[in-house]
Amino acid sequence: MKKIVIFAFLPIFAIVFFTGCSKPVLPIELKESHKRIAIAPFATEEDSASMERRFPLDLATRLSIAEKEREWVYDQSDTLSPVGDALKNQGLEPNDIFMDSALAAKIGKELNVDLIIVGHIANPRIKEWMDNNPVFDMSNQAGISGTTRFVLVYQQATLNMTVKVIDTQTGNPIWLNGEDKGKGFTGYTKYIREFQTQDPAKEYSRVAEEQIRADIRKHMLSQIGHQLLPEKVAARPVPDILAKPDRPLVRAGGKPILY
Repeated sequence: MKKIVIFAFLPIFAIVFFTGCSKPVLPIELKESHKRIAIAPFATEEDSASMERRFPLDLATRLSIAEKEREWVYDQSDTLSPVGDALKNQGLEPNDIFMDSALAAKIGKELNVDLIIVGHIANPRIKEWMDNNPVFDMSNQAGISGTTRFVLVYQQATLNMTVKVIDTQTGNPIWLNGEDKGKGFTGYTKYIREFQTQDPAKEYSRVAEEQIRADIRKHMLSQIGHQLLPEKVAARPVPDILAKPDRPLVRAGGKPILY
């Protein structure tokens, strides 16, 4: 059984590898002169449109707590939106400054910042499937029976994100985590649950989609935060397995399940 749901949501200074990256992300140096840093609304596609402002807000909040020595400029609400107001003043959209570094620098100068962070979010997906090949719990009972036989249900979320950091004085990108829009890296969270073969709970007992959306957003915040401030924000593994069976399960023949 497979189920796919398209959903709308909700430093960069260490050498890291992410699923979806064809090349390692190389480090850059955050200079003393980089005192004010703006985070712009991220460009999005239709299926990720609700993250345009939410993700930069969450990211800026985390970075401002982790790195108090620098000033972070970002949109906090409809009435306090310096970056959004600057975009409106210039008749620009988030995708315009993502695609054109000179335009991003222009917005940064209007905000009187040293760097401006722009990004693009694409392809948020939730996928669900059941592995009908049975697995067995041999820890409490010898032999194979209905009480020891289980099936595994998998859920996962993925999200693509590209981020650029633009020097507002030169108009040049000083960091880029991917060559193409939407191809920077892919965040990946995963859940694995076991159900007895005849257990009707397997048909409805899942991780809620709202929780999955929140988890992939937190996952991406950790990844970007770690790239920006590797000593202050911890990274997450990829894939980030957030739920898995506690019991030792094996395939027929005794081969253990590896997660």
